[in-house]
Amino acid sequence: MSETRLVLKQSTGWFAAGGQFLEALVQFSDAAFKLYVWLCLHADRHTGRMQSDPVAGGAALQQPASWVEPALQELLERGVCRWTKAGELEVADRYWPYERQSSRDESRDYVGEVRRMLLSPACVRCSFTPADERLSRDLDQRGISLQQLQRAIWLGCARKYMAMLNGQPQMPISSLRYFIGLVEEVQQVEASESYWQHVRSKANQLERQWLKRDGCSLAAPRRANGAPFRWTGGTGTAPHITGMADHFTGINDFRLDN
Repeated sequence: MSETRLVLKQSTGWFAAGGQFLEALVQFSDAAFKLYVWLCLHADRHTGRMQSDPVAGGAALQQPASWVEPALQELLERGVCRWTKAGELEVADRYWPYERQSSRDESRDYVGEVRRMLLSPACVRCSFTPADERLSRDLDQRGISLQQLQRAIWLGCARKYMAMLNGQPQMPISSLRYFIGLVEEVQQVEASESYWQHVRSKANQLERQWLKRDGCSLAAPRRANGAPFRWTGGTGTAPHITGMADHFTGINDFRLDN
């Protein structure tokens, strides 16, 4: 007699939880396991990657940023996930049940990734001109990684928002060249990955404050792919890096502390 065929009550929204889930359940802390499950449910099934800030996972699980940080650090240390050069969080093959497939994100070349990163912040207003494309190719030839450029953009945008919130002219960033000096700063600074994720969250926080402030003269926020912004708060205190020249108000006036 053949076994009765199982029928799903809902045909969509499922995730293939196999042996890796049982292993994670036994070995991970409760917080790390919950965050791992959230990452799996929200990552792209084709790539195992996601662009959302992990702090959003804490909010969805009704947990503060202070809960997310050690949980994420545990996942990173265990090799469950990693940050890609494009700033996406990727679940490792061992803990990802699907065969990875090619996608538009994976097939983008260096210039395409630079364009995406540049056009994402609300304070950037440019059309990615041929000059930006030439500069992107020059950065690639110089060996500047996408991760270094992304960090420079986060840092530069955080400074830009701080300057405008402090009364500086509401002038948008109009070209990739704006961030070149910051790329050099990023190369010279020795800081942990958690610090740069703090910079990322702080830039988002300042962006939100700037956009909500009365009299903001630039257009509403948008991503390069047309998707809405996900606002996140700070992720805790971070070390004050000395020796980094602020383009607007001076390093003593610009701290990334909450």
